[in-house]
Amino acid sequence: MQAIDPGRHEHRLKDVPRRTYLLLGLIFSGTGVFFAWWTWTQTDSAIFALVMAVIQLAPGLYLLALALRSRLVFEGSRIAMRGAIRERSVDLSEVEGFRTVRMPSATGGYTILKLEMKHGRGTLIIRQWLDCDELRAWLKQLPDLDQRDRRELFTEIQQDPELGATPEERLKKWRRAKWWNIALTAVAIAAAIVASAADGKWRWAAIILALTPAAVLFLLNRQPLLFALTSWQKNPRSNLWIATLVAGMGLTFCGIGMNFVSLTALAPSAVIATLAFALGFYKLGCKKPQDWVFHLLVSVCGILYGFGLMATCDTLLDHAKATAFEVQVVGLRTNPAGDSTDYFLDFGPWGPLRSANSVSVSQDEYQHTHAGDEVCFDIHPGLLHAAWYERTACAAPSAMPVQHWGSPATQ
Repeated sequence: MQAIDPGRHEHRLKDVPRRTYLLLGLIFSGTGVFFAWWTWTQTDSAIFALVMAVIQLAPGLYLLALALRSRLVFEGSRIAMRGAIRERSVDLSEVEGFRTVRMPSATGGYTILKLEMKHGRGTLIIRQWLDCDELRAWLKQLPDLDQRDRRELFTEIQQDPELGATPEERLKKWRRAKWWNIALTAVAIAAAIVASAADGKWRWAAIILALTPAAVLFLLNRQPLLFALTSWQKNPRSNLWIATLVAGMGLTFCGIGMNFVSLTALAPSAVIATLAFALGFYKLGCKKPQDWVFHLLVSVCGILYGFGLMATCDTLLDHAKATAFEVQVVGLRTNPAGDSTDYFLDFGPWGPLRSANSVSVSQDEYQHTHAGDEVCFDIHPGLLHAAWYERTACAAPSAMPVQHWGSPATQ
């Protein structure tokens, strides 16, 4: 083991992150002072000026303190991490080991070190911007907990009789689990694209999305050594979070692609579906204590899945008789979106819609439609009583009763 230098050594932030924090801190602080002054002179409101100052000054001062105060201090066998506000020091004998965590960001991500204390006494976070030779030498005296857990899990996989009769068969099943994960994710992505982009019978691809979390729970419950919902980078389990998130997002896109009169009626059933989703993963898919990533993923996916599932069921399974409306176009407009342009027809209040509304149309239909033309809609009651409407071809005059909106006779 390398001898410990008893002296005290301090390492500041590297030049690039320190200058970046200083620049951002000055910008936020200056903006906060300007808004506070401008608000005070314009509104003569001390409270509002104080709020504007705090919103800008608080992050600005924090970034300045982070740039000027951050230190990594070594003194004998102790290591101290000083941040913008506080400093924490631990001794080498108190640390069980370290983990390496890759954190995503808009600039490509960064790495943090987590020093885990013995007996579950917490963690000490060290960001990569304080990396140095002395830190790497200090870490060599500690076990890499990621590698240790990986070895232990591999040993457990090789010794589990439920996975096969020999270690070779068990490892073969472990490799096969990765292909099951890839296949499930690919099917979920394809179903999400088809269900959210297609109309008519192709929207039934949403059934695959609705069943995907059940498949994930089955794999997590049936083979907990081979599958995980979230896992650290070096975990050999197959990570099923992509398939789960795609299911929730795909159903949500299916739901928001429909025209609802009001989403209020969907709220109770969406809440129930979200709670059922979370309960399923906490009861069946959570065999061991999980970190914050697991809880965040279950919460986000549960909300997306709950809303999307109920919105899709309300429209896709609604076979009740619709009410037909003919509505006059009051205006046309375009909305440039990058290299393309979106086209809209505008309508005034009609039927159950009590405010102005619009629908997106193709360029060809936009060019052949004029203000005063009539467009036909069907209002559906919704399986869960959340009414929704869709564009339809206008029926012959004697085909069915139609309610007209927008003409002088109906105003």
